[in-house]
Order: sequence, then structure tokens, then C-alpha cells
Amino acid sequence: MSEGAIPAATPAVPVAPGLRAALADLATALPTDLRTVEDVLAYRAAGAARATTAAEIAARLNLSFDDVVVAGSEVTVFRAVRNPAARVVFLHGGGLVAGCRFDGADVLARHARELSLEVWTAEYPLAPEHRFDEMVAAAVEVVAAAVAEGLPVILAGQSAGGGVAAATALECRERGIPLLGQLLICPMLSRVDTPSIRQYPRDVSWSPVSSATAWRMALDGSDALPPGERTDLTGLAPTFLDSGSAEIFRDAIVRFASDLWARGGRAELHVWSGGFHASDGVDETPVASAEAHRARREWLRRLLADEL
Repeated sequence: MSEGAIPAATPAVPVAPGLRAALADLATALPTDLRTVEDVLAYRAAGAARATTAAEIAARLNLSFDDVVVAGSEVTVFRAVRNPAARVVFLHGGGLVAGCRFDGADVLARHARELSLEVWTAEYPLAPEHRFDEMVAAAVEVVAAAVAEGLPVILAGQSAGGGVAAATALECRERGIPLLGQLLICPMLSRVDTPSIRQYPRDVSWSPVSSATAWRMALDGSDALPPGERTDLTGLAPTFLDSGSAEIFRDAIVRFASDLWARGGRAELHVWSGGFHASDGVDETPVASAEAHRARREWLRRLLADEL
């Protein structure tokens, strides 16, 4: 082994003590190591059983909402005020193969009232029925419609939705669709092998096996590249990224932020010590979870004030 090389098997960064119970509960709630279409269908069913609704989100956060169809995609619009300062288009997680527009929507909707945001949470097509480029194309059309009404638009996504959002931002750049910023929450960016993938071979929050299966299904027959495998990262809007230190996406997220900086981009990166994948959405009681939500809120506040 060369000096400084990472061994094939490295000790895992431990999950924070306050999050271990939540991770154990997650292991009993969702299937792990998706390999087949049947596994994906079981994962979808388990996720649907845990899903929330627009009415529940709106009631908890004191928001109004409307269900609309935008450019052929189902969208729920959450509002706190009649004249918002900006609009956020949010793309949900689910590993490119599962989930709905209400999954994780509260990570943005919780800031709608304080920051005068209007939040559009959008459905997009899923693998294996659809390809990654179809997901991006659908998201681009929703963003274009959001921009057309004149409000500043922030593109956001969580997990797989973060990966779709990052690819969508690149396509928006090519089409001249302006974005105020992009907020990528523990995004799924790349297939490249990294130490963090090797550290968590059986990660119950999202495993390397599941990730490889999802990318294979989403990219089958497509020439699209995941956003974390692209090099043309110039000209992008200010970007927020975060990750847990104890998840498989950590290194790809850190690399994406570094690549943005290397190309003169404005990027802010938070790696939460002991956090597992999307842990702040699984258990909001630990201090680290509260800090993750606060960091996103304050980045949005600075973005709106042109302080980035």
C-alpha cells in the first residue's frame, strides 16, 4: 500500500450515541440491500406506510397548501404569506426508486413562515420504470414554470432528490433558467467508490448495495452522468450541502463541494459528526439534528439577503 493510501476496509466513524436508537428503529422499518425490482416494490410499500400528507405538514407548520399540476408533474404548494420573498422547488428522497413529494418536505416548509418562502414540492418519475434523465427533465420543467412567474427560485432536494436537483441545476444553467441558489441535503451524487462507501457496507439508512442497484436501474440505457461524476460545475448558483459523517454519501458530498470551490463556486458544506444518512429527519431530538435545521435556515436567510 502506498503512503497515505486508504485501506480497502477502514474503521467506521461511529454513529452519535443520541442517534443510535433511531438507526436501530430504522433497520426494522425499511428493507436493506435492494437488489431486485421486487425489493424496490417492498421498499416503496414500507416507505408509503410511514408517509405523511400535505394536510399534516400544513397543520403542524401553520401553512396553507394547494395541490396543482405543473408541466405535467403533481406539485403541492405550501404558503405562509401572500407575497413570498422567494419560491423553493423541493425534490424528495427515496433512492431514485421510491418516495413521494411529501417525504422530507417539512425540511423546507418549516422555514416558510419565518423566511417568507413559498415551497413547491414536486413528484418526479422513478426508476426502474423511468431513467435518470427523465427525472431531471421533469424537474427542469417544474423549475422553469416556477421561475416564469418572476419570483427568485431556490432549488432544493434531499438524498436522491438532492442528486436530481444537482443535475437539474446543471441543466437549468445550460438552458438559461436562473436559480437564486441550490440547497442539497445529504444528496445522492455519484457511483464512484469512496472510503465512506467501504466503511458502511451494511448501512441500514441506505446501503452501498441499494445505492448501486438504484443507479443501475436509473441509468440503464441512458447516457446521463450523475452530477457528482461531472466536471462542468462552473456558473452554478450558491450551493448548500450537508452530510452525516457516518453515511456512505459523505465523501462524494465533500468532493462535490471541493469541486465547486475549485471552479470558483460559492458553496457551504456541513458534515454533522456521528450523523447517519438523513438522520435529522429520522430523529429531530438530538442537538445535531436541531443544528442541521438551523444551519439550513440561516444559509437561506443569508442567500435571500445576498450575503453569500
